[in-house]
Amino acid sequence: MKFRYLILLTLYHSIAAVADFTNSSILSHPILPDTAPFIIGITGEWPTDCHPGEQKPVIQQYDGDSVLIEFETIVVHVTCNNIPTPYRVLIDMSDVIGSVEPQGSRTDIKVTVRFAGAELDTSILLSCALISPCPISPSSIPDIYPEAGMYGSEGLDKQGLLLARQNQRMAAFPLIHDDSGSSEWVFGPGGLVQDVFFTVLYELTGGQCLGCLPPDNPPELNVVGKLTLLMDNQGLIQMKINDGLFISYQQSEFGYGSIDIGGSPNRKVPDLSGRWAFVENVVTVPQSTPFNTPIVPLVFDVTLKSVVDNPIAGASPPSLPGYVMFAVRDKEGEEVAQMQCDYGFDVNNIQAAQMVCNMNNPDINDGQGLYKVKPLSLERLSFSWRGPIIPEIPASMRIAVRVD
Repeated sequence: MKFRYLILLTLYHSIAAVADFTNSSILSHPILPDTAPFIIGITGEWPTDCHPGEQKPVIQQYDGDSVLIEFETIVVHVTCNNIPTPYRVLIDMSDVIGSVEPQGSRTDIKVTVRFAGAELDTSILLSCALISPCPISPSSIPDIYPEAGMYGSEGLDKQGLLLARQNQRMAAFPLIHDDSGSSEWVFGPGGLVQDVFFTVLYELTGGQCLGCLPPDNPPELNVVGKLTLLMDNQGLIQMKINDGLFISYQQSEFGYGSIDIGGSPNRKVPDLSGRWAFVENVVTVPQSTPFNTPIVPLVFDVTLKSVVDNPIAGASPPSLPGYVMFAVRDKEGEEVAQMQCDYGFDVNNIQAAQMVCNMNNPDINDGQGLYKVKPLSLERLSFSWRGPIIPEIPASMRIAVRVD
């Protein structure tokens, strides 16, 4: 016992000596939540490899106007190396929102985060009701609607998630385990707000009969917990059940396969090989420029050209991934464009990095990007072209679906 105490004491002082929240940013999901439940997201770069992202955040105090967040030890390090390490922490505020009435009108909530002797003092804007003009533009508020289908988490081969969605309404069906270890499906209905989903989880019992007459008594519907989802993008979700940790779930591949491009955390690019067809134009703004001329036919094929797994030498963790090069061909097999697909690098949000493909044709534009191609799912691609007048606004966007 004395030996263990000395190790933890040494660990604490080792972390505290270099603990620093300087390179940190904080954001609420959804933005401007007012009095509704929300998630606090903290990202940054910690000066050592013993960082807040490995520990469980705990809400120690909440009075309606301020919140104190500390951490419960999950990963214990005997020593901490002075390696700058990106981290991400998600705190589910739905457990406390509404439990205490704030004192008077408010537009923000004070947030204090403590870890390893370091302290982050900041605030989150909840509403613009008493502020004019509002410092947050409505156009900056993201709407991320996940693709319906099956999701899985790496390393959790006996758990899963099924999403059914129509516009902003969604039903989530997690595959979980009961106290005896038996697997079961539960479900939670609700609505999406920007990029978050909060719901009560229900369990149906008494109706487990497939291919036979229904029982005399109707199935029972019981509340078994609560579910919180944060949509990082259309195919990557952070899921939390009850008082657990947020766990990343990605859309399942369903036999289409993926291509490993390395990096840390390890990245995989979905195999987009196959025949595709454009089915709709989402937005089109006329532009007098040859770049808006469609170079991809309505029906086209995607084939694999090369895979480069070449993280930057000497890069501190997490290292950068490589990339995959696809060829885009017409039905006669002639190459009309190529797509380089990778995840890029965002030190403040490494876990939520989204795979994007840059499409170009060297014969037309000297290798400059013609379209940004994003896999909305393994069966849907969005092609967006951003015009030269207002680069932030897509001048055109087209949706293609897999038809092979």
